[in-house]
Amino acid sequence: DDNHLLKAAAIYGANASGKSNLIKAMKVMSAFVLGSATKMNQGDQIEGVAPFRLTELTQADPCRFEIKMTVGATQCRYGFCATERRVLSEWLYDEPPTGNRRPLFERTIDSSAGESKWTFGAELKKDEGILKERTRDNGLALSRGAELNIPRLREAFLWFRNNLAVLDLSVNTWDMVRTAAMVARKNEGLNRCLAQLLHDADLGIMGFSVVEKGLPSRAPESGLMKELADRFQSAGMFLHVQTRHQVMDSGKEVEFDLIEEESNGTQRLFGLAGILLSALEAGVVVVVDELECSMHPLLSRKLVEMFQSEELNPKGAQLIFATHDVTLMDPQLLRRDQIWLVEKNAAGASELYSLYDFKEGEEEARPRSTEAFLRRYLAGRYGGVPNFGPAVENLDLK
Repeated sequence: DDNHLLKAAAIYGANASGKSNLIKAMKVMSAFVLGSATKMNQGDQIEGVAPFRLTELTQADPCRFEIKMTVGATQCRYGFCATERRVLSEWLYDEPPTGNRRPLFERTIDSSAGESKWTFGAELKKDEGILKERTRDNGLALSRGAELNIPRLREAFLWFRNNLAVLDLSVNTWDMVRTAAMVARKNEGLNRCLAQLLHDADLGIMGFSVVEKGLPSRAPESGLMKELADRFQSAGMFLHVQTRHQVMDSGKEVEFDLIEEESNGTQRLFGLAGILLSALEAGVVVVVDELECSMHPLLSRKLVEMFQSEELNPKGAQLIFATHDVTLMDPQLLRRDQIWLVEKNAAGASELYSLYDFKEGEEEARPRSTEAFLRRYLAGRYGGVPNFGPAVENLDLK
């Protein structure tokens, strides 16, 4: 319709520049929205809220989160400001491409009284009393409103639940494989697409099957993954993926356990590809940290190309990913406004800017759309690369 949006965006930067923090912020926001009403009680700490600690002025400051999203046919802007103990402000606006912003609700703290002040738009006036009464100091009105089945708040809440997935490939492989296995088991069409993709990725995999049985021997012994494993196992939900390979001299097939016997790269490709194919089918947003983790650069490129393809992505799914894979910094694959750089300023704070917005030289010319992005990036022309000290810069390896 009137929405002109990018299908993919790549985030580059030096180690410790803030790429992962940007993605963690998205995950913290989503987790707080989804768990505020049902998984928290009065007095609980708000997990993940962490102020900037490299200046004394900000060490006690609240954190501000805001996202602009398309809910059905409506563009909305939702956000909140919070410390680890309480929500200081929260807002939800309708924000059409043309026309004025229209507030659905606003909530702020009256510093003198220490209580929340509320403003409601016409659509939520009838729900004013119950939202004020039922929303905790450390909870979100959006989450409470969804629990109370208030239509406009439920729609925005469901966007976080159904339209946003945040993944970290460096730590989340085991759970991703399980998620992809569950999706493949329920969706025959997606199962066929995933099997075809694995076969065509030159992994030697002829196909796969999903079976229900006990925990793998390499299952984690502690932490969140162990907790998930125990819950899935007790519910009889733990799924194993058996890949099929061909025996060359007989033409028969043998099965390999994906977690036990396949490489880390194959496991990650299975988990990520299953989730990405599901996202393409539903037209949702996927955010990935370390897209290239344990995968060949050409495989990473093919996954990005899936989202760029009008044929494979007719519903406008979006892929936002952080990466060090500079081979993806190709003008034949990504435009300037799809390549984002993160760099720390003099105070140690991360600054995010797109290659399209980068200005260079006295005339402040932006990079040309056809120039060699990769070579100029590695040469430090755009920023977002490490500034080595003498101990590293002066190494002379023989």
